[in-house]
Amino acid sequence: MKNTNSKKLVQDPPFRVIEAFYQNWVAGVEEGGSGVNIHLTFSEKDADVLIQNIYFRNAILEAKGNINAPNKFVGYLTNNTKRDVIIDADPMKEAKNTISDEFPFQLKDNEAVVEYWYGGKKNYYKIGNISQRDMIPYPQANPNQHE
Repeated sequence: MKNTNSKKLVQDPPFRVIEAFYQNWVAGVEEGGSGVNIHLTFSEKDADVLIQNIYFRNAILEAKGNINAPNKFVGYLTNNTKRDVIIDADPMKEAKNTISDEFPFQLKDNEAVVEYWYGGKKNYYKIGNISQRDMIPYPQANPNQHE
């Protein structure tokens, strides 16, 4: 279990978030799944800042950058339909189930925390009031294949 106090939030980060939104999506093909993408755009970001992860909806998402837009990052949250939990009459088989770490932040559905490196230290910054955009339906394709 992680101690929430070990991840202190920074109040004045070396960047400014100019746009933050999330967007639900659903695939129209079997096994295509569904999920939420969170988009963050920064301005005035110090060159030494390395954006690493986005904590959103009880998940830690890799912040994927864009070569053509270096201040834009996306985190992809996929709703898993399959569970990797072993249920068996044999308790030794069930013991192979792993317990995930407790999520380190208490966030509302429209809040996220950005994990970033700056000055050789890992830091955390909370973003609130993230807007929701209209859902994207992918009627013929699995959106995960387009990453």
